[in-house]
Amino acid sequence: MEKKALYDSLNLDNETPSTLFVTDDKGNILLSNEFTAMTLGMSLSELLTANVYDLVKSGAYNTSATIQTIETKQPSQVTLLTNQGFQVQSNSTPILRPDGSLHLVLTKSAPLTQKELEQWGGIQKWQQLEQQEQQIEQDHAGIIAESNIMRRLISMCRQIAPYDSRILFYGESGVGKEVLAKFTHDHSSAANGNFIAINCATIPENLFESELFGFKKGAFTSADHNKKGILEETNGGTLFLDEISEMPLSVQTKFLRVLETMEFRPLGSSESIKVNFRLMSASNRDLEQLVAQGKFREDLYYRINVIPVYIPPLRERTKDILILANQFLQRYNQKYTKRVEIDGDISKYLLTYNWPGNIRELKNYIERLVILNGLSGHSDSQNTTKNENDHLDNYYVHKSEHHLEDYLAQVEKHYLEKKLQENNYNISKTAEECRISRPYLYKRLAQLNITVK
Repeated sequence: MEKKALYDSLNLDNETPSTLFVTDDKGNILLSNEFTAMTLGMSLSELLTANVYDLVKSGAYNTSATIQTIETKQPSQVTLLTNQGFQVQSNSTPILRPDGSLHLVLTKSAPLTQKELEQWGGIQKWQQLEQQEQQIEQDHAGIIAESNIMRRLISMCRQIAPYDSRILFYGESGVGKEVLAKFTHDHSSAANGNFIAINCATIPENLFESELFGFKKGAFTSADHNKKGILEETNGGTLFLDEISEMPLSVQTKFLRVLETMEFRPLGSSESIKVNFRLMSASNRDLEQLVAQGKFREDLYYRINVIPVYIPPLRERTKDILILANQFLQRYNQKYTKRVEIDGDISKYLLTYNWPGNIRELKNYIERLVILNGLSGHSDSQNTTKNENDHLDNYYVHKSEHHLEDYLAQVEKHYLEKKLQENNYNISKTAEECRISRPYLYKRLAQLNITVK
């Protein structure tokens, strides 16, 4: 699927310097990073207003894998030289729409080594950029993010925030799509306008049009007053449509017209109202599949899916679990006037449970924990046995000697080893049971030094 392919290719967990940008089918740069801008001798803000065709014409670099991919819709690889003396092995990958047309092009290089950076005089600049990025990533405006994946996603959302491009947030239910959408709005030029979040699944089909467009008095039997619709209320701000897959097909047709003209007519009115808003949408369903099934309009899908942002499930970012749990614990201790603490057994449960409901499920679990005065409420079958956890108990006893990251790695390693044994070291079955992708499982096995027999 296009959204996951883009996410996997971006490799957001990579901390080594490499060039990266994403363009549309015309070569306009939508996403990039500070290091890429540095190799071209320009600021990131300048790069994000550039076009790859213009960069080649101006001599910023001498050739382009991106252009080759745009023209062929095939992956391409070139060795290019930038105007700052950087020689880069550039690889471009096409991201195609369901009908085979080109949507986006991802272009990146292999991470540069420290020797290459020193050779081109870029090591000091890179260290400065790294420090700047770390500072930016620490400013999350209230978003809890300890994992590199989420820190980079936040940085990505901050980067695309100033532009009016429509964003489609993908991910399982409860991963925080609305939180990231609100963060993006707060860092955009529309930050002073309204952020209106609507869950399309909660609006009855027969009321959808009147809620979206509003109505005039007398438009229908019970319309005894004028009512502004969601679109008019959002004017000058951001409209966030969660579960957009649940928008009725009849409304999709009319909403597509709004996105094309940025005007609409309230029910019962003969006059159009012009609006200016940024659209962000979200879905936990596969919209490409719904398009293929005729349950979602293909042209609307293209309109809303300018920049896809995939948010991984909580089980793939375990570093966020305890810090989120402690935030919820503090909130509910204060709300219910309690002093509940998270002990070692509960910590191990939090870190080894799969959390199919993601952050929302974790939040509910912690609230229940506080209400029950520390009684976890999970069954014995959800916990590992005492013998299986002896080495973790010993590790936890000396927790003051270890960083949280070390402890999380130890728990994750034990969990993956156990799952591998249960599935006779079958990678596909293990990945499926852990609810993670096979590439991600291979990556974690290598990072945790786990040998597959």
